[in-house]
Amino acid sequence: MSDLAWHSILDQDQLTLKLDDEDKAALLEVNDGGISPNYVTVRLKGAEIDALMDALQRIKASIQ
Repeated sequence: MSDLAWHSILDQDQLTLKLDDEDKAALLEVNDGGISPNYVTVRLKGAEIDALMDALQRIKASIQ
């Protein structure tokens, strides 16, 4: 039996972030919150994670 490759880092109603140890990537899953929710999963590697974090920090600074 092998260990799980995915480890949940953040789990909220419409947002989940997991670490994929096997692929060394982040899995960002977003759903629309409907009765039968639609999901979008985005796989991010290191440089993409950095770009996303930078963009989120700029957005956060703009809305504070």
